[in-house]
Amino acid sequence: MKKTLLSILLGFCISIGKLSAQDILPKDSSEWINFLQIQNQIPGLGYQLVFPPSLDSLEVQTLKLDLTKSDSGWVSGIREDFSLLAQVESDRVNFKLLYFIFSSQNSEEAVREYISNLMRNGDFDPVTQKVKPKEDLVALAVKSPYAPVFGNRYTFTADLKLFVVTLIIGFFFITALLMIISMLILKARKNRREILKKEYEEMIVDPLTNLLFEKELEELSKMKKADYDPFFPLNYLSKPLYQDVLIHSIIGLNKKMKGEFKEKLKAIYHQLGLDKVSAAKIRKSKWHIVSEGLVEINEMDLVECLQDVKKLSDSSNFHVRSLAVSALLNLSEKSDLSFLRDQTYPLSDWQQMNYLRIIKFVSAQKQLKIEMLFDSKNKSIRIFGIKLVRILGRVDLLERLASIASQASTEEKIEILKAYQEIGAHMEVDFINQCLQEEDLELVEQAIETAKSLGDENSVILLSELFQNTDDFSTQLLILKSIYELDKGKFDEMTLNKEDSSRLKIRNHVLDPKLVYV
Repeated sequence: MKKTLLSILLGFCISIGKLSAQDILPKDSSEWINFLQIQNQIPGLGYQLVFPPSLDSLEVQTLKLDLTKSDSGWVSGIREDFSLLAQVESDRVNFKLLYFIFSSQNSEEAVREYISNLMRNGDFDPVTQKVKPKEDLVALAVKSPYAPVFGNRYTFTADLKLFVVTLIIGFFFITALLMIISMLILKARKNRREILKKEYEEMIVDPLTNLLFEKELEELSKMKKADYDPFFPLNYLSKPLYQDVLIHSIIGLNKKMKGEFKEKLKAIYHQLGLDKVSAAKIRKSKWHIVSEGLVEINEMDLVECLQDVKKLSDSSNFHVRSLAVSALLNLSEKSDLSFLRDQTYPLSDWQQMNYLRIIKFVSAQKQLKIEMLFDSKNKSIRIFGIKLVRILGRVDLLERLASIASQASTEEKIEILKAYQEIGAHMEVDFINQCLQEEDLELVEQAIETAKSLGDENSVILLSELFQNTDDFSTQLLILKSIYELDKGKFDEMTLNKEDSSRLKIRNHVLDPKLVYV
C-alpha cells in the first residue's frame, strides 16, 4: 500500500514538472526562434542553417555565416550560439533550421523534450526575456568626459609593479656593467704597474751595483742628490713607484750585505732622500703603508724617526704595534723599555718570540732595563719580563723577582719558579715550599719540578704530605721523582715494603734509566 502511494506521488510530481517545463517553452515557431536567441547557448544543443540554392552570392557574403554550397543549398557549420540567428531575417531570406543534440541531428520535438529534461534536472535555467540596461548608456557616455586608460604619458609606466621590476633589473644590469668595467680598468692598471716595476728594476740594478763596488763610502757621503742623476735620473726619483722599487732594491741588498756595503747602502738611502719617504709613510692613515714605513726605518737604521715610531708602539693595529716595538728595541740607544712597559694590549706568543730574538741580539751591546717590565699594568708584559730574566740569565734581577713574587698572579708565579729553577736560586726555597701548598694544580706541579733541584728538608715533608693526598698517577710520579733527588732514604721508605702495587711501579719507573725523561 505504501509503495503504491509513493509511486502515485512520484508520477504526479514528474507530470507537474513536465507540464511546467512545457508551459515555458513557446509553441509558435517565431516565438520559438526568439526563445532560442535569448538563451544564447543551451548545453549540448547545436544547430545548422540551410539556405536555398537560389541564394545570391552577394547575400551569402552579407550574412557572414561562412556558408558552403552543397546539393541541398547553402549550409552553415554546426553552431552553438543561437544569438547569431538575429543576423538572419526570415521575412527576407528563407532558411531551414536543423537541430543537433551532441552532434546528432534531431527533430524540433526531440529538442523541446531535451530542453524540458534539462530544466527538470536543474541543468538549465531558461531566460524568459532580454535584460535591458536601467539607464541609457549612450546618454551617459555623452555626458561623461573622455579619460584615457593610462594616466601617464608613457604606457610602460602605467603598471607600477612592472615599472619597479624593470627598474630593479636595469639597476642590476648597470651595476654589473660598471663592475666589469671597473675590473677591467683595475686589471689594466695592475698590468701596467707590473710592467713598469720590471722596467724600473732593470734600470736600478746596474747603477746601484756600480755605486757599491766603484765608489768608496767617503765619496758617497760627499755626493749630493744632483750627483746621482747619471745613476738614478731625478725625473724618475719624483715618481712614487720608482721610489718604492728603489727602496725595495736597497733594502733587499741591505739584508744580504755586511760591513762597509751596508754603510754604503745607508748613505745612498739618505743622499737620495728616501729616508724622508719612509718617514712620511708612518704618518699615513692606512696601516699597510705605515707597516712598510716601519720596516724601512728598522732596516735602514733611521734613528731620527724614533719619536714618531714611539707613538705607534701602542697602536690598535697588531702589525703596526709589533713592528713599532721591534724598531724601538733595535734602534733605541737607551736601555729604557718604557714603550714596552706601557703597552695596553696583551703580547701574543709570536710577538714574544720576535721581541726575544731582538733583545738577545741587542743585549750584547747594551744592558736593557728589564726590571721596568715588572711594573707594567699589563700582565702579559710582566710575564714576558720574567721570561727574559730566565732566558737571559739575569741573576742580578733575582732579588727584584723575590720582591714581587708574593703579590704575583698564578701565571707569574709559575714563570718565577721556572726562572728560579733555570738560574738555580737556592735562596728562594721558602717561596717554592709556599707554592707547594697552593691549590692551583699547574702551580703545584711546577713547584714540585722546581723543588727537585732547589728543595730542602721542609720540601721533602711537604712533598710526602702532598703524595698522601693525591690519587693522580702522573702527580705521584712527579712527587716521587723530586723526593728521590732530595732524599733517597725517604724515597725507599715510601716505595718499599708497601702493599700498594702502584708505588712499586712508580719506583721501578723512577729507577729505570731508560725512563728518565718519561
